[in-house]
Amino acid sequence: MKNILLLTDFSEKAQNAIDYALQFFSSNKCNFFILIVQKVSGYTTSNLMTSLTTSSVYNSIIKKPKEVLSEMVNGFEKTYKDEAYSFDGICDYDSFLNSVNQVVISKNIDLIVMGTNGASGTKEVIFGSNTLSVIRNVDCPVLVIPENYKYKTINSIVFAVNADVKLNKKFLKPLMLIISKFNSELNILTFENEEDIYSSKEKKIDMDDFFKGISHSFYEIENVPIDIAIDSFVQIKHVDLMATIISKESFFKRLISGSTTDEIIYNSRVPLLIMHP
Repeated sequence: MKNILLLTDFSEKAQNAIDYALQFFSSNKCNFFILIVQKVSGYTTSNLMTSLTTSSVYNSIIKKPKEVLSEMVNGFEKTYKDEAYSFDGICDYDSFLNSVNQVVISKNIDLIVMGTNGASGTKEVIFGSNTLSVIRNVDCPVLVIPENYKYKTINSIVFAVNADVKLNKKFLKPLMLIISKFNSELNILTFENEEDIYSSKEKKIDMDDFFKGISHSFYEIENVPIDIAIDSFVQIKHVDLMATIISKESFFKRLISGSTTDEIIYNSRVPLLIMHP
């Protein structure tokens, strides 16, 4: 991974996710693009009318965020001067998803990093909603950092996946790179469902073959709510990262539009790596 998109709203939660990313990629050569999306709707008519006496509407909306973003970039360049990092601040006013998608395409982004939190207050609801929107609608791997979670080495990973998903090294590249970087132990967690056509033995053989050369263990869960199963597994196995795949055919795709996935994301104890086939 080389081109990393960091999303911010200048909140503590967004800053925490950025701090995590900058430590996570230590010793790697990375280009970081820090994006703030400023919506016109965030300004009242009186704000804009007052500003017109001295500047354009565009400058009224963009000027202050650009200044804050520039200060942020300058601070990172000083703090991480010994790392092979480059920083580029991007301030845009557009719909949130349009802006993110444009940057992902134009900057050839390999990974998006953003924070999330529970729905306690207007700002938290907005930022949480943006996280879910990116996961649902942007065709790029996303690393979601829970509120107040501080960086630590990725020693153990849980890969939660529907057994019917066809594994492919191309879309699993972010997971494979993380395992290689940290020499992480991989715990493969699959869920039984009524449509399964593979036996447990066949599933394990396929997983063992795909992850050959990587230290891994295989677990199956049935008759337990997924969010509860994952949360319990994370605690019992002392997991440092959860990874999963979202696809049209997958079990997790059906969850992404319901409250269960919202709970998994909002209440996760560890960072989530979400990939798309």
